[in-house]
Amino acid sequence: MRMSNRDGQVGQHVHAVEIPMEPSKANQDEIGDEHPGKSGSQLCGETCLSDSTEAKVEPTPASKTDPAMAKPGKKKPRKPIFLSSSPKSQFLERQFVCEMVRELKENNIAEDIWFDRDERNLTSVTWLSERLEIAERCRAAICVLSKDYLQSPPTIYELRILLERQASHNPPKVFLVLLEELDLPEQFQGLTESCVNLAVPGLKSLSAPEMAAIAVGSLIAEVEQFAVVRSPYRAPPRNDSFTCDYKKESVCYWTIHDLQSWLFDLGMKEFYRQNFAELFVDGYLMMSLIDRDIKDHLGVGNGAVRKKLIKDISALQDKEQHKEKNWHLRARNGQRLKPDQVYFIYDPADVRLAQNLKRDLKSRGFLALSHDKLGQSREEFLRNNGPVLATCKTVVVLMTEAACSSPFVFHEVLFADWLGKSVMTLMFKNVWSKLRPSLKAILGERMAVDFERQMYNEGIDVLEHHIKPTKSMIGVVLEQDFLNRMDEGLRPLSVMASLEAATLGHVGHTVDPCVYISYQWDAQNKVAEIRRILEANDIRCFADSSSTVSQSHKGGNGTNSVRNSVEATDQSPADLQRSLKSSTALACVVTPSYLQSEICVKDLALADSLDKPIVPVLLRFVSWPPEMSTPSLKKIWACTTPVDLSNDKLFKQNAPVLVDRLNKHLVRAYKEVR
Repeated sequence: MRMSNRDGQVGQHVHAVEIPMEPSKANQDEIGDEHPGKSGSQLCGETCLSDSTEAKVEPTPASKTDPAMAKPGKKKPRKPIFLSSSPKSQFLERQFVCEMVRELKENNIAEDIWFDRDERNLTSVTWLSERLEIAERCRAAICVLSKDYLQSPPTIYELRILLERQASHNPPKVFLVLLEELDLPEQFQGLTESCVNLAVPGLKSLSAPEMAAIAVGSLIAEVEQFAVVRSPYRAPPRNDSFTCDYKKESVCYWTIHDLQSWLFDLGMKEFYRQNFAELFVDGYLMMSLIDRDIKDHLGVGNGAVRKKLIKDISALQDKEQHKEKNWHLRARNGQRLKPDQVYFIYDPADVRLAQNLKRDLKSRGFLALSHDKLGQSREEFLRNNGPVLATCKTVVVLMTEAACSSPFVFHEVLFADWLGKSVMTLMFKNVWSKLRPSLKAILGERMAVDFERQMYNEGIDVLEHHIKPTKSMIGVVLEQDFLNRMDEGLRPLSVMASLEAATLGHVGHTVDPCVYISYQWDAQNKVAEIRRILEANDIRCFADSSSTVSQSHKGGNGTNSVRNSVEATDQSPADLQRSLKSSTALACVVTPSYLQSEICVKDLALADSLDKPIVPVLLRFVSWPPEMSTPSLKKIWACTTPVDLSNDKLFKQNAPVLVDRLNKHLVRAYKEVR
């Protein structure tokens, strides 16, 4: 839908602009990093190790495992007004934004408006995180729309976040400023209620300060209602002497005076320097200059001077990139990618699931990596793990209950997106409704694999098919049916989540926690008795009967006295796996034949990877953990305490113990559901 020139008519009065000789110093206040909800990582002291090493992990305080935990110090109050503009804007657009910010500050809301340049985070590894976080919690947002704005991923994410929040109980007020006529995507049409249109023909000839004055004059009456501090604007003291202070600062934080000192040291003529000063060009504006801007707007007609200036600006950018603290800029611009490396993003609470996935991908020829150290701040967390992430072509996010509110997942996903990585989600649980708006904005249109409803091995096949380089594929011709299944197994996360929710709603699905009983055929009679006891205590059970025969015989009164644990069914392995995934706990009926059964061992490994509570039930005496188990299964068994039902006396004595332990898991599940 095309925005007409009459959309958001501007006010009739144009406020006079009183511009100080120099812009204010960049505001150094930092917004505290707060995250809604608690991550499972805050309750678990597990540190994720590389796939080739395993070590004992000692519990660690949450303040040391949460990278979002700010360093000690008094936090500044949140700024309620967010100014959203394109980070890749051209000189005139950037000049307009800076003038508008200056105008707003002169209206006594200097401490209420959040602008990334003033927050001094432009060169920070957490720049994207900070922008999206303020979009998640601001009370009002001013979005300066242009073609560059609609082509920039960070600003599109911000619009999605603001749109998502419109359905919340306290939606933010959104003000749009149109700098040029454009086609606003239909999904954002609901944000056009308060719009200032500067794309009308009569305004195109105005300068950036004049257009900024019109925009602020039209918005200030509504915007100032969201101000909290309302501090008066204080212009910085004027300094006409040239110094070398600019050498200690990053270029994007240079003030007008710093830039004048640099131009003086370059030997630029005073006439040209004065043109820069009159347009209030500082380091932030200078970084957007191109040859045409220097000629048309700054009046530098000498081609040799322009060429030398562009060369010097480029040298400054290269120098900034090679500073030790700017490792992330080097990783983004000059890192060689390794297509056979896959980086896993997950919450530390899901470490066992991640290790299983990494092991399976390793067996298929991939090098699976993940975070190695957590650190004490988000900057340290990314500094420890970001260089490794930067070398991987594909990034995989494990979507679980713990991940939806995890600061580890949040910061790594945003950093991976900033690096331009191919990000894919493995959905083990549909937590779309619980995701932070920022993660919805980034992951919603990225591809996802459904591990919640399809078999684990099928999900791994889909994952491998879409990340393995074509030249490494074995064979020449692939069956069309296989290709169709691979294509159907991958959908955008938002589509996959909505389709699953619609399917569950259509069939009237309700969450009903139950116990999955895993056993071998030789124990079916005892399993039937165990199930009767559990169901008599209101514990819903599921057990596979596909490998057994429904048995019954008649007692003396002519009625069925013995029946198999479940009615005979013909369930596929995928159905059984879905039943295990949807269950609350796994009860393993352990016998010597069970320990040697491949299917039963897979049940155990899957339950462990999904963090399902495991309750072993002994029908034969075995040493614990069982000696005949594999090393990986021994680790699983070692974390469990079996219930001994190996003879009639112990059966009667310990059956109530089994009921009590399973009931505790079910009660916890009911509370989580409700």
